Amino acid sequence: MVKTTFTFQELKRTNHQEIKELQNRKFRAFIRYQIWPNHPYYRRLFKENSIDPFNITRIEDWEKYQIPLVRKVDYKDNLRDFVLNPSEVDGSERPPSEVVKNLMTYARESGKSNLYSFIRNNGIKVKLHVGGASAMERIRERLTYIYAPLQFWLSSGRASGLPSPVFLTRYDNDLLYRNCVKVGQMAVDPWVPTGWELVSMNLFPYAPHLGWHAVNMGLKQMSKFYVATSAGGAIPTAKLVEMARVFKVNGFAGMPSYLRNRFFRAMKEMEYEAPEKVVLLLAGEKIYSPMVDDMVSTLTEKGAREVRVIGGYASSESKVSFAVQCDYHGPYHNVSPLVLSFEFVRVNSDGSWEFVDENEPGHVTLFHLDGTGTVFEGFLLGDVASKHESGKCPICGVDGPFFWDIGRQNDAEAQIEIMGISEKKIKGATVNLTALRTDLLSVPGVEEIQIEVAKEDMSDPYSMDVLNLYVAPRDSTSGRHQELILQLQQVTKNATEITPRVFILSFEELMEKAGELKFMEIADVRPKPA
Repeated sequence: MVKTTFTFQELKRTNHQEIKELQNRKFRAFIRYQIWPNHPYYRRLFKENSIDPFNITRIEDWEKYQIPLVRKVDYKDNLRDFVLNPSEVDGSERPPSEVVKNLMTYARESGKSNLYSFIRNNGIKVKLHVGGASAMERIRERLTYIYAPLQFWLSSGRASGLPSPVFLTRYDNDLLYRNCVKVGQMAVDPWVPTGWELVSMNLFPYAPHLGWHAVNMGLKQMSKFYVATSAGGAIPTAKLVEMARVFKVNGFAGMPSYLRNRFFRAMKEMEYEAPEKVVLLLAGEKIYSPMVDDMVSTLTEKGAREVRVIGGYASSESKVSFAVQCDYHGPYHNVSPLVLSFEFVRVNSDGSWEFVDENEPGHVTLFHLDGTGTVFEGFLLGDVASKHESGKCPICGVDGPFFWDIGRQNDAEAQIEIMGISEKKIKGATVNLTALRTDLLSVPGVEEIQIEVAKEDMSDPYSMDVLNLYVAPRDSTSGRHQELILQLQQVTKNATEITPRVFILSFEELMEKAGELKFMEIADVRPKPA
């Protein structure tokens, strides 16, 4: 029997060779008996490119046959066609017996012995007319559980402007329940043997996004006590800090911008005693070192002796699968390798593409190995990892697939032509705004900053590009602002050969401008030509 997913302890005991073998078996069965018969988009894609799905035996074959990668714009225009639908094939109704036969074959080939036995035993009863009606109803209920959409996530669409729903079934929801807890377990694993127990607080914004719901499920399972909130959406941030004090919360999960700019800012100004050991689980945005330093500094000032900062990585499109760091300076581990594979690609100027070697940077590309509802194969997420590896992690020793230094799709560096988004070219020069923002946040006088790409004349899309910096200074003394402006202009000029326009705002004004709960650290507001 092939496992549907590893528990955290099983993940720690296995090795990357075993994981790869299981991934290939699951992927082969998934393509042949779930994707090919039930996925309208990929069925059409295979036919248009003369691909025989039974020739696909492993993920690497996607490159061998140069099957086109899927971009977010492709998905946005074909939402229904990305949902597994066993009741239809090529626009015609599929006979129920064929639906059951496909699922039973898939269960056998993928190693899901319990599902295979269930379908076979009930199918025999239907065929022999021995309790056939109740057996048929049980099969119908199982098919509904596996295939009927129950809920959806929304991708934020901050980078592409294309928020799109991703549908989950009850089966997906159960996979989510089993997978999400491993993110938190990886975060606290070094402290568990000492008897340390987690008292957690969910500070993600409540929304139909993966973040809040996955954290909610995971923290409920692993916490001694759990405080569910919505990042100041229902309870003011100062009250949330007070709740953290009362319940002695020692684990906080949230988006870096909210935690740093709101929660820990409020904590700094209040009477608060931090526990000796605190874990921060950050996800949803790029994690900038200066922001982490501020959060750790606040906790340390409030009495914490040790702070573990861990980054999590997922997307609406990954649905129920996650990667998480074992250490803030360590790699991201795929803790759901039997459900989804994170692959890394390079797209060439002629439209061809290839998987990159382990020591090369590559764009994250998703391949589902399990799950129903909305399913993606070869989905070009666009975020960039500096390298990826399979083997023993040099920090925690877990033997499996992992990757390093992940960027986020909303970062300018990842907004490139292969994603259907223009590079950030300002005055003709390509500018790495992600790296620039890191440099600017490191300037001592900067509390927070937003980088904006605009036009000199915003009513004229053909006018000159300009780079604007909106800055909330640490020192509110206006007499020192000119010195800070000159320093920021010099840092930017050295990094980009462009002198920016700098606007000084109060911290509250900048928060209002840049988006509050999900801080828009880099914004391209250039008007589009008609």
